[in-house]
Amino acid sequence: MGTKRVGWARIRSLINENQNQLKMMKPQIIAVSKTRTLLTSESGATIAWTMGSAHHITLPSATVGLRYDFVIETGADANHTIITQSADKIHGRAYLLEAGTVTQCNAQSIEDGVGAVDKVHWKGDATTKGASAGDTCTLICVEAGKWVATVNQTTSGTIGGTLAILAA
Repeated sequence: MGTKRVGWARIRSLINENQNQLKMMKPQIIAVSKTRTLLTSESGATIAWTMGSAHHITLPSATVGLRYDFVIETGADANHTIITQSADKIHGRAYLLEAGTVTQCNAQSIEDGVGAVDKVHWKGDATTKGASAGDTCTLICVEAGKWVATVNQTTSGTIGGTLAILAA
């Protein structure tokens, strides 16, 4: 058997690959209960959001490959938002389920480009936004400067009119 040298760059690369694989197997959980800006190093994390008094979460600059999964741990009636960096935009879909005696669902679709917005809203009012335990939002950057959103919210109010979950 011969000897084969392995350089430091290759060793570092192998360590990084292993760390990334471990991160995918056991994603990071980040508890948030006050205003916070997420880091690019936290991409892939699940954000367990406890809402109380109004506060906001700001995303880092939209860089291809970044992904954040939000889960509402405890809801609230106050206004909460997920905010992009100033030049970044969000497009995608939001669904609002009425969880009262009559169960209805309403959807909002924001197309890339023309209607792109810069915020995901939670619980501004009971008819157009929700924020209950178990509600979710996934934001994925598939193109620089653009986040794609999938939002699932519930409300105890009556759904009426146009949804304003994805908005400026």
